[in-house]
Amino acid sequence: MSIWKYSDRFDQLPSRENRLSLGEGNTPLIRSRSLGPSLGLKNLWFKLESGNPTGSYKDRFGAAAVSHLIDSGAKFCLGTSSGNAGAALAAYSAVAGIPCILAIVDTAPQAKLRQMRAYGAELIKIRGFGTDADVTREVADGLRALGRELGSPVQISAFSHSPKGMEGVESIAFELGETGQKFDHLFSPSGGGGLTLAVAKGMKKIGASTAVHCVQPEGNDTIAGNLRSGEDRARSCKCFTTVSGLQVATVIDGHNTLTACRDSGGTGFLVTDDETFSWQKRLALEEGIFTEPAGAIALAGAAQAIRSGEIGADEEVVCLVTGTGFKDDDSIGKMMGSAEVCQSVEDFDQFKEKVVKSIR
Repeated sequence: MSIWKYSDRFDQLPSRENRLSLGEGNTPLIRSRSLGPSLGLKNLWFKLESGNPTGSYKDRFGAAAVSHLIDSGAKFCLGTSSGNAGAALAAYSAVAGIPCILAIVDTAPQAKLRQMRAYGAELIKIRGFGTDADVTREVADGLRALGRELGSPVQISAFSHSPKGMEGVESIAFELGETGQKFDHLFSPSGGGGLTLAVAKGMKKIGASTAVHCVQPEGNDTIAGNLRSGEDRARSCKCFTTVSGLQVATVIDGHNTLTACRDSGGTGFLVTDDETFSWQKRLALEEGIFTEPAGAIALAGAAQAIRSGEIGADEEVVCLVTGTGFKDDDSIGKMMGSAEVCQSVEDFDQFKEKVVKSIR
């Protein structure tokens, strides 16, 4: 299985011999056994994008983006990342046998950087990139110019920069459509808006009447606030969220994402970082789903919608869980708190004593 199963739905395709795949896509759709009922929602579903080869939905982007690169004759991959996109680009560049050079967001977690390096990517971090709107615009403009100069278009996971690559992300919607279920609401994490826009585009292509909702941290309100308040455009912001992967201070795909969500019947939701970390912990403890914080924020938005009465108890709701928890060591520490990671005992008798104490 791969995203190329849906090649007839892509507007732009690389030649068949240059379509790279690591088996991305076909990710699990899991029905909530605990959190949905606790929220008063009968039909809550999780689309587990952590099941992709590098652990996030960005593999759908990486597969399409690097396939188009080699199809165009490019000899290397130049891209940007706060983590997941970089891992995907690095992995698929390794498959293609080309170098991968990445401009890294200032706050990218070490676990994500180590993963990129494991695939052989060269990483260069730029101070203020991702969190400062002016710096982020300057870097993006510079990368586009550098890509043109060196003959390899820069790969940024956004339609405004890499539309051919982002078509691969639309396959999330195609997979949901194949289930035969009618989803009333879909909640999507948003940084620059690319994922949310891709899913909205994909839903439109298959004729689904699903309301696509944009969920953002309060500390990166470029789209969600204006979407909810009725504005027509997204905006830049001063980013202060600590949720890795959603630190995108500029508009990027924001204008089009806002329009696509509104056209689908969706709206915007803003949640605090504390809410996001809380739902990340609950997903692990109550559903067995280990995700990075960005993968929990969609559920935080859905919970807010349920509490406000914007979702009915009988409606079908799907949340995108975008990446594995192994991507972010710091968030794992927050989940654990002061608890010991692993206890030690001297012998089996002490082990038995602890087991009996734990289950009573």
